[in-house]
Amino acid sequence: MFIDNNLTTSKYRLAYIITGLLAIGSLAYIYFDKYNMKACLICCGVMVVANIILLLINPSYFSFDDDKDPIIVKRYSAYPLFRRCMSFNIKKRLLHKYTITKSFFGLQKKISITVRGYNKEKQLKEFTYPSFNISALSAEDIELLERTLNKYINANLERIAQSK
Repeated sequence: MFIDNNLTTSKYRLAYIITGLLAIGSLAYIYFDKYNMKACLICCGVMVVANIILLLINPSYFSFDDDKDPIIVKRYSAYPLFRRCMSFNIKKRLLHKYTITKSFFGLQKKISITVRGYNKEKQLKEFTYPSFNISALSAEDIELLERTLNKYINANLERIAQSK
């Protein structure tokens, strides 16, 4: 199964660019033409607020591929400047739990995945990957992601129960 939100991320990236350019254009129009200053200030304010809301929501590209044994998860920010990329592999047999948290009035959704395994000293340890934003995914993709993760977690719980 492969989940990818490339089209949605492109739309958010375009929204960042358009709101930024419109805010800069409004400021330039205010600077050069002082006759219609109230309308330009309102337009500039709306564009700045829209850009701040986009920054707070922080939509990102998300890719989830579980066709092979290590699950490959990739993400990077949708905004065009100062992009931070993150990618990691998760072994299916080590998957322990996940949590989805919502913030900013439910507009921002983050997922954090926890794996459990033995370290070099043969001690059982848990490791939680850094949380990443999945707010740009559709509701169907989030549901599919949850079902897939639950399938692997339940298989791991059954495997552990049988070994005891």
